[in-house]
Amino acid sequence: MATKFSEIYERAIFKITDYGFLHTANEYLKKAALQKYLLSAVVDFQHSCRVDLKDYDKVEEQFNNDLDDEIIEILSLGIAFHWFSAKTLNSELLRNVIHQKDYTSYSPGNLLKVVKEVRETVRAEYTGKINTYSFRYGNIDKLKA
Repeated sequence: MATKFSEIYERAIFKITDYGFLHTANEYLKKAALQKYLLSAVVDFQHSCRVDLKDYDKVEEQFNNDLDDEIIEILSLGIAFHWFSAKTLNSELLRNVIHQKDYTSYSPGNLLKVVKEVRETVRAEYTGKINTYSFRYGNIDKLKA
């Protein structure tokens, strides 16, 4: 059995509200970005997950293992987290923050602040789910002193 990347993307999209990104005309670029975020989430979660997340096929765009809903949820949160991380590192937002002296309630500086706050909220939820998963399924025999 296999789990398609698209199954994880579909769940992650509900966590991302950037309609410009979600409704981009270039589906190839959107899928490529989602795949990069997914692979970053795999790196974050691979050591805690009881399923081998490194066993995937980029061409077929699937994990070669059957992932349960809990793993899919964690990976979709990882996609959202890495998407928000990319947003906070957006050079245009940073350039506007550095050069703009007059801040309004809709200023890029305030937008960056809000994006960072949301990113931290997603990060806390994401790492919390990974920790809960590792406590639930971790094997204490494998720990080294």
